Amino acid sequence: MRVFIIVFLLIIGFAQNSDAQRIRYKNLFPILQSKDYKTAEPQLLKFLEENDDEANAYFYLGEIIVSKLDSIEIFPSTVKFDSMANKAIEAYKKSIELVDDREVRKNDDYYAAYNRRDLRTGKFTIKKSDIHLDYENKIKEVVKKKELITELHELKDQSIQEYESFAQLVEDFQSRFSDESAYLLRSNSDDLEASKNIIVNYKKFIEIYKDFTDKLKSLNHPSYKPELKTIHIVNWNGLKLLKSDFSDFSITIQDYEDYLNKLNEKIEKEVKPLKGLLYKTDSEFNQAISNNLKVNDSSEIQKMNIPEELNEGLKKYNQDEVILNLLKYKKQKSQTALLTNVNLHPVLADSSNIYQRANLVEEYEANLSDQLDLIETIASSISERTKEDFQYFLDGFKPSIEAYIKTERTIVKQKLDSVSQKSTMMARQIEYFSHEKDSIFLTPLIAATHESKNFVLKTIELDSMLLVSGQMGTQPFLASAGFNMQVKSFTTILDSAYTINNMILLNKNLLVNLEPVDNAEQNRYLKYFTPNLEELWSLEYENEATLGDAKVEAGIFFIYDQDGNVLKTLNSQGEIIGN
Repeated sequence: MRVFIIVFLLIIGFAQNSDAQRIRYKNLFPILQSKDYKTAEPQLLKFLEENDDEANAYFYLGEIIVSKLDSIEIFPSTVKFDSMANKAIEAYKKSIELVDDREVRKNDDYYAAYNRRDLRTGKFTIKKSDIHLDYENKIKEVVKKKELITELHELKDQSIQEYESFAQLVEDFQSRFSDESAYLLRSNSDDLEASKNIIVNYKKFIEIYKDFTDKLKSLNHPSYKPELKTIHIVNWNGLKLLKSDFSDFSITIQDYEDYLNKLNEKIEKEVKPLKGLLYKTDSEFNQAISNNLKVNDSSEIQKMNIPEELNEGLKKYNQDEVILNLLKYKKQKSQTALLTNVNLHPVLADSSNIYQRANLVEEYEANLSDQLDLIETIASSISERTKEDFQYFLDGFKPSIEAYIKTERTIVKQKLDSVSQKSTMMARQIEYFSHEKDSIFLTPLIAATHESKNFVLKTIELDSMLLVSGQMGTQPFLASAGFNMQVKSFTTILDSAYTINNMILLNKNLLVNLEPVDNAEQNRYLKYFTPNLEELWSLEYENEATLGDAKVEAGIFFIYDQDGNVLKTLNSQGEIIGN
């Protein structure tokens, strides 16, 4: 009996101890209701280990799991998130399964949040259907989040795929051209299509990645701060894609749409019109060269002008200026050829006209020299870059641009060598004018080489003769001469104390300015002569200024000094008007 009592007391004590350690849900509920999940979770899990029929406990298990979902890493794998989400769904479903009318009546304090007025009866009541609907909505939210995360992974994979595809397009496109100018000048329809394809793929990537970042941001996940930045491209080198790490979801990409659209717009509005104008001008120049070889008078000469728009455009896009110089060369070639046209220059057939023929030959020689300089400049400066940039234009030079340059240089050099000898010979023929038994040399330098003091200081060429002024020994003179270098009429002016400073043609007459040789304080003279050297009037004046220019208006002579200031105002008789 005594042993039985001892055993009984031990059993009773053990039972009381176990009951003391058992968690009562009514005590746990307030903690869960206050959302102190950190405190409540271990107790709830322990409670559910021993009780699988408490509906509200499963609901809060779902709530605790859901509260953790926002902090679970979802990249690179969703395994952990999916596992936790599925557990939350299972908990909600278990709760729905256990919530029946009996549960609601028995534990109505657990469901007080669902105590609402019945619209039909007007009484407050807790409906099982409202609880089920709420729990089902929570399941839907978890499912929706799972679907969103699945979609995020798909968008991420799609973004990376689009980025890699886009990067290859950019790399292939950029490698075709060394720089922006090369693209503008060399691109064809395929290249333009490639640039448009880049823009399409760029916009597609931006659209996909922006969708990805917006949806990732909607999770408000503390581990992810997605961002998409775009920066401007300032030059061709800027086309190279920046390195991007999709693991941290912060991507910086260049604005390919803006840059390529601007380039293509420049092609349409600037480069294509420039090419068109280049073709047009070159064609007109080729026609002019052919036409100008056959003209009979100056009115038939076809002018060759390089439009300013073309001039500026070629300087911008062709740094060595070869293309511009090719146009200049063609223009120079035509101008040089015109100097050999007898219809324009009858003097070429007049052997007695030594002076004008010699000057024309000298001008022809100078033009040939300029022409040779141009073609040699082109030959030395043309680069492979120019050949590639302007292939569309240079292909028009047959059989090739190299052959054209070589041929032109050879022809011009041969012509120049030939005419140089002739020019030297003819220059000797016009070194001096013949006056009676004296020679008056064309320039002071020529006179010096012949140890002579007879020389010309200024020559004015009229249609039928030359008017010259200079020094005959120590005496200033005026003379008229034929183109055969023979003096027709001759007169000296004043004495050896003076020299002719200037002579200008004014109203078909000669206005001559004389200044003292040594004494700067002596007066100066203005003298007015007919072409036959008849003096019309003479003015002596006190002023150190010399004649620069003059004009006649309504019989009034306006005389200007070398600085353009009014020197004198005279009437038709050469008398001073006013002061």
